[in-house]
This record gives sequence, structure tokens and C-alpha cells, in this order.
Amino acid sequence: MKGGPVLAVLAPGAQVMGYTVERRLGSGGFGAVYLASLDGQRAALKFLDLSRVKDRVEREVSILLRLSHPNVVGIRGLGYWPSAAPEFAVIAMEFVEGRELGTWANEENPSARQVTRMVLDVARALAASHEAGVIHRDVKEANVMVRSDGVAKLVDFGVGDYEGAREITSDVLPPGTPDYRSPEAWTYFRQHVKVPGACYEPGPSDDLWALGVVLYVLLTTHRPFEGEHFTLPDVVIANAAVSPREVNERVPEALSDVCLRLLAKTPATRTPSAQALCVELEAALQRADDAWDVPLCDAYGEDTATTDGGPDKDDDLGGLEEWVNELRKRPRRGRRPQKKPLPLADGGTATERVPVRARSSWRRGVVVAVALVLVALVAAWSWRTSRVAGAVPTRQEVARLDRHNTSVSATASQPRTEATPAVVAVPAMLPEATTVMMEKTETPMPPKPAKKGAGIMSRAVAAAVACSALGCPGTQVRPPPPPAPCPSGAVEAMDARGIETGDYHGATFGPRGGAQVISVKDGATELLLLGEWKRMPTGTIFSGRLTVSDRVYGRFTRARTPGGESFPVCLELLAEGNVKGLERESGDDSPTSARVFSTGEVRAVREFE
Repeated sequence: MKGGPVLAVLAPGAQVMGYTVERRLGSGGFGAVYLASLDGQRAALKFLDLSRVKDRVEREVSILLRLSHPNVVGIRGLGYWPSAAPEFAVIAMEFVEGRELGTWANEENPSARQVTRMVLDVARALAASHEAGVIHRDVKEANVMVRSDGVAKLVDFGVGDYEGAREITSDVLPPGTPDYRSPEAWTYFRQHVKVPGACYEPGPSDDLWALGVVLYVLLTTHRPFEGEHFTLPDVVIANAAVSPREVNERVPEALSDVCLRLLAKTPATRTPSAQALCVELEAALQRADDAWDVPLCDAYGEDTATTDGGPDKDDDLGGLEEWVNELRKRPRRGRRPQKKPLPLADGGTATERVPVRARSSWRRGVVVAVALVLVALVAAWSWRTSRVAGAVPTRQEVARLDRHNTSVSATASQPRTEATPAVVAVPAMLPEATTVMMEKTETPMPPKPAKKGAGIMSRAVAAAVACSALGCPGTQVRPPPPPAPCPSGAVEAMDARGIETGDYHGATFGPRGGAQVISVKDGATELLLLGEWKRMPTGTIFSGRLTVSDRVYGRFTRARTPGGESFPVCLELLAEGNVKGLERESGDDSPTSARVFSTGEVRAVREFE
């Protein structure tokens, strides 16, 4: 379906299904989640755009009604809103106050014992799900929430499956995350990609494989199998995972073996069930010694808080070898050192990590040049050794079904057994969600200084260009988005509010405050209108998509006012000076993400050129 999602825009105090809205928790490709309360109990209200999700809503509700377990997110009810002409399905969920599993691991630098307990909670959730005939189909760190009391909750059954459920896609593979798909799923895809009507049906063993990938990441900070869209299937099918203990010597051998059994290539050789995994993990914890309480990774310290990530030695190239080989070392986790203000020549302050080690600009150029050569060599090797036939789908389409206008009350069939009432934010946005991470700055950002050592940098870039001309594979800049028509009725809707083609106005990704540097990714996103624009009120939210290329291009196709009015628009993102697309800031050279200033402008257009 073209265009961005319709997002529910609710002010604090709004009433929905008897709940009082407090604030928005997040949004993604299919809707938004709000924190709300009813009779003193907090809940997460998940608003899903009916035009995009259709049958997924009742499917997810049906799954959650089958489950009642301390490690599975609970459901409070289901309704449709607004009641007169429903645009959204609203699932009232248990609000779990905590962090995603990956965030928890990165911030807490857990020990093997702590990791085992978290994975055990997820294994118990899967055991209960599988016993009820439910397959999650998207087990990953982002779908596990760690509560403040240390309990892990499995969330987001939006793409889950159970016997008798209507399928939500006609693709060969069901919705899910490619990095967590099992070898048998990829093998089926390769064998049936051109077979009409072929559809892979994941089973409990697929969930266990995905949990094995999660455990591997928790133990090593790396996924067991790495590859691009075209190479990942072959890597997963053919390559054996390196033992977690070999990657990180702090991983206990017993836990490393549990992980490798989860990552066995066939269901017959894999851990037989989630219940069997629970038994293995419980037995491992009973035999655990003091070594299981040592953090799995090195912690960040003041001596690691350098300013440019290059060699740390005072001599010209003494630290180059150490820096180049840094990935071979045990990774770091935990909270980074606090920043402190440093005096500037003009009397102001700047924020930096300490200590700051002086380095000459030309040495940084040497490091970058060496890094470019290494990247080119690695890319060339990867390209030659992992070419594959056939394409891998980058996303799954949702089958469009009829809208339902009825309201249903949904309550769990059995009482909860946990001692602490569960309250955690449910990241139930489907895989199209786009993350926007803020990097706050205490003082206005100074103009960019002229870079020294440009000669060696120019030679390094020239070498990379020459390699590209000779056919060396490497990172490619993605093209800008192609021409596309505006949504039906968009131009008329803008005209009705006094906005003519060519008009432009300020907007921001972040809060209403000043500009700041943020990280954005390809995919669905939102933009907030700054100030009133003709007859469009301040605070209107535009939804659309970003494309990361030489610049960050944005196209916005839906608007929703603070009062809840929703209508199509046709707006493109501009930088200062009415230049199309935001300029990329330094610090992220990824082809699918970039650092940009949070503020820009949107311009009304009749079509996207």
C-alpha cells in the first residue's frame, strides 16, 4: 500500500475506550502506542491503522487470549476508534515498564548468570506458547522487554501463528526478521521461490533457532551469521556458527554448548523443545560457579573515552595495529563515562569524554586510508565467496482484508501469577518501524571547521573511487527516490487549507526546542509542524518515509492535526536554502542510516519528482 501510516494523534487527557491517555510511547510503520490509565491501572494502548493491518489485529488478539503466563505480555481489551467511523483498531495491552533486551544488555553489561536467567524467562514464555499451539515467528531482542524487577516478557505476537488462523500473507516466507530465520526456512525459500502458492509454515523449532541467535548476541555482541540480503541465506544454510566461547572466553562452556545446540542446522539435531531448553538452562544455573558472575564484556572506562576512535599511542603509528585489530578483542558494554564541560577559548564550554588525547590530523588520515583499504579487501573477499542465485525478499506485504466495525471485550481466561503487576511499553510496531535516536547538545553547535590533512584524505577517497571504477565491490550510495505521484486528494486537501504548490514551512523530527543532531534510518517516520501553516494548526504530524542516499530525502503523504483530523498531503523534505533533502552530518557512513539536523522544511508539491 502506498503512502505512510495513519497515526493516531491524541492529547493528554483524551478518552479512548474508557482509558485516559497520558502520553505517546512511540510509533512505527503501522500505528502508535500510548500510555493510558483506567481506574488507577496503567496500560499501553496500541493504535493500528486499519487500512494497513486489517486481519492482523484479530489474529494478535486471538493469540494473546490463548496465553496467560508471567513471561508473556497480557491483553486488557480490544476496540475500534473513533466509534462512529473507525480508523484504528485499539488493543489495550499490559504496560511493561522496562527496556528492550538488547538495550538492557548494552547498558548493564550482564554476566553469564544474568543472561541465562533472561533467556530462561523467554524459553518459559515459548514453552507456554507452543503448548497452546502458538508460534511467535519473530523472536528477537526487540520483542523481549526486561522489566525493572529483572523479569523478561515476550511481546509483539502481531505476526504470530496458530492452527486454524487465516494467513496474513501470500509470500513464500511469512512476515519476520531475516537475520533470525532458520536454515530450513531459507532452504524452503530457495526451493519454492518460483512455485505458485508455496508458503513456508514455521514451527516451534524456528522459534528456538531465533532464540539461539538472541542468546549468541547476548554472549558475544555479534550475530552468529552475517550477510547481506543476497548472501545471508547461503551463510545460514551452509556455515557453522563459531562457538560463543571461542569468540568470548568469558562465556562458560556449558552455556556455549546450549547456544550451539539451538543453532544446529536441522530441527532433528536442534534442542527438541522450549521445555527441554528450560531444563538445560535450569541445570546449567544449578552447576554455575563464581565465573558465571563476571560481566561478559569489558566495561567502558575513562581511558577508553577517546575523541576520534583512532590510534591511542603518542607515536605516529604506534597504535595503528591495535586499533585495526580492535574487533578481535572482547567487546565493551555498560554505561559510558560521564561527560564534563571543557573550557573554550571564547569563554564557553564544550562537552567531551575524558581524557582527550591529542592526535595529529595527518595520522587520522592515515588511519582512514588504511581502513578504506581493509574495507575494500573484505568486501571483495565477501563478494567472491558468497554470491548466490535468486533474491531474498526484504519485506513482507500485508494482505488487505475488509474492515471490521465491531467492538469486542477481551480478557485473559486465567488470573496472572506474577507477584508484581506487569506494566511495560509494548513495541508492537511491525518491522517497518523507523527508529529516531536523539543526541542532545547543551550548547549551539559551532560552524564546521575546515579539515586539515585533506591531502591524504583526498588520496584515500581517490583510491576508493578508482577501486569502484575497476569493479571492486564496496559500499554503494543508494539512489534518491524515483518520481512518484501524490496520494489521491492530497493537492485538493492542501488547497482547502490555503497551502499552494511551492509553499513551504518549518518542521522537526525532534521536540519543539532548538535544532539537534539525530540519527535516522530508511523507512516510515514522522515530522512535527512548527507553528501554524495557513489553516493547518501547529503540532500537526506528517507521516511518510525517508530514503537515505547522498542526502536524506523525505516524502510525507499523510497529516493528522492535534484535534484528530486526518487527510492526505504531498510534501517533500527540504534543508536550509530550499535544497531537497537534508545534508548528512559526519559520524555515520551507513547506506541505510545517517546523522542529520532535526529541523528542516516541508514543501507542498503536485508530484514527487
